[in-house]
Amino acid sequence: MKNLHTEVIAHRGLSGLYPENTMSAFKAAAKLEIDGIEMDVQLTKDKVPVIIHDATLGRTTEGQGMVCDHTLKQIKSYSAGAWYSEKYRQERVPTLEEVFLWAQGFTFKLNLELKGSAKQREELWKNVKQLIDKYEMRERIFISSFDHVLIANIIKEDPTIETAIIVISGMYKPLSYIQSIGTKSFHYFYPLMIKEDVDPLIQAGIDVRSYTINEAEMIESAFQLGIQGIFTDYPHIALKIKDDMLKEE
Repeated sequence: MKNLHTEVIAHRGLSGLYPENTMSAFKAAAKLEIDGIEMDVQLTKDKVPVIIHDATLGRTTEGQGMVCDHTLKQIKSYSAGAWYSEKYRQERVPTLEEVFLWAQGFTFKLNLELKGSAKQREELWKNVKQLIDKYEMRERIFISSFDHVLIANIIKEDPTIETAIIVISGMYKPLSYIQSIGTKSFHYFYPLMIKEDVDPLIQAGIDVRSYTINEAEMIESAFQLGIQGIFTDYPHIALKIKDDMLKEE
């Protein structure tokens, strides 16, 4: 295990202990020796990229309805932390620009998971890319999505951007599919692949990452697979497990 290289990526920030996708969760994660932070990006009605997971506002804010049907001003009027605890009532949905401004003082990577409807995909990527270029974040971000058409389009437009496809099902002949899109990274739901599935991808040079792993036993198993990274709501626990595994050598 001396060559244990698997990255620990904070899923929606330190979301096991803070309201997900908020600056509190990101700032808490940044205090750890993480390799990256994952966050979800979609557009408001006035086309501003914001950080929120669901297509609707109701679960993680005090608003109701679709994110894309609300302006940034409207969304900023809702608490994004009160659902988790009154302690975080002042939290607001961050914009991607706010996150990029804050992240200037760090070196870890940011995984931007692009979300939204198919009809938004071109405008979403255009607005996100403008911010990537404005804040010179190209070397520090990788773009992922369940929208594989979007990922394929990004690669055609700019093959230098690091991308990944996300899947939630077991896949038949995943390598040929990944290669047909042109990406070099693959994010999978951890119960749906085993070592025999993962090894050929690693050997072919694919960066394989697994989500969202929170149980200690599963975290250790993922490290033993030798994959590129894991997404977890509890990065502090994953880092402790990784450190303990390295000490055992």
